[in-house]
Amino acid sequence: MIQIELKVGGNELAKVLHFYGLLESNDNEFKIVCPFHEDINASMKINLNDGSFYCFGCAKSGDAMKFVALVNSEMDELKACIEYFKILKSKEVKQIQVQRKAKVKQDNKQALIEAEDYYVGLKTIDWNKEQSPEKGYMLKRGFTANTLNKCKAKLTYNNAYPIVFPMKDLGRFRGWVCRTTNKKIEEKRKYLYNEGFSRRNTLVGDYDAKVVVLVEGYMDRLKFKQFGAKKVAAILGWKITEQQISKLKEQGVEYIVSALDNDTCGKKGTEYLKKFFKVIRFQYPSEVKDPGEMDQRSFDVANQKTKNLYREAINNEFSRRDKKASGQVRSK
Repeated sequence: MIQIELKVGGNELAKVLHFYGLLESNDNEFKIVCPFHEDINASMKINLNDGSFYCFGCAKSGDAMKFVALVNSEMDELKACIEYFKILKSKEVKQIQVQRKAKVKQDNKQALIEAEDYYVGLKTIDWNKEQSPEKGYMLKRGFTANTLNKCKAKLTYNNAYPIVFPMKDLGRFRGWVCRTTNKKIEEKRKYLYNEGFSRRNTLVGDYDAKVVVLVEGYMDRLKFKQFGAKKVAAILGWKITEQQISKLKEQGVEYIVSALDNDTCGKKGTEYLKKFFKVIRFQYPSEVKDPGEMDQRSFDVANQKTKNLYREAINNEFSRRDKKASGQVRSK
């Protein structure tokens, strides 16, 4: 007799999965290869605690009866319901029983492995050839097909969050982030991160230099890279964390060009950075809130002004050092 940890509702789902040869674990939560789209890696999460399933690839979800209906999509609702009860009464699932068991939290290492498996399993997209509403959305926001190819953006099967980007910290995969293109969904939540992702100890981008540009979001960094900036990292928020500060210092960062948003929070975040680094504020035009509102020309102008401030800061620093050194000589 197969024993599965479960609450009410999961027993029926376990029997349905077993009937279709998809009951692959004795755990209360596990993943299977989704039968409803061309899935390579297991992207459908099964929760036998509440009897639900959800695919992170195609966004199909529901309970045991819904699963049967999806498998038998050619049937109308009544026939699918009859099929569902036939399965529950069949000999094949008669011995399926379930048990409740405390949920064991997935550790971050395993979550990272599953996140990378999911991303790698998605189809590689050539954005120069791609014709889709998602590409149109990104082009409308000012991104180019070449930029999307360079960052290796892909398309998911999730209609709510159809575009996925890999997040790399100094070249190492640290998770993925999906972006919604739906305005109604955007009002509640713009981004969807993989399970187990930790923002506090992640910097998305490259920061192995003495001077590094910091931005808030992933899209901000993508836009700066498109404009030609080299060492740019996203802190995924307006206030840097202790772990992020430590990582920057470990790489020998001395100067931060703060390109955090040109709003109240971004200005607060910039002031906070000054406690730990020498900071130059990126010279946004007064009417611009964030990198997404800039084009190449406005960026070039703002970037040149920022470079001038940096050179001025360096010259002032050298001048202070010279004065200090000459003062020491006189005192001798």
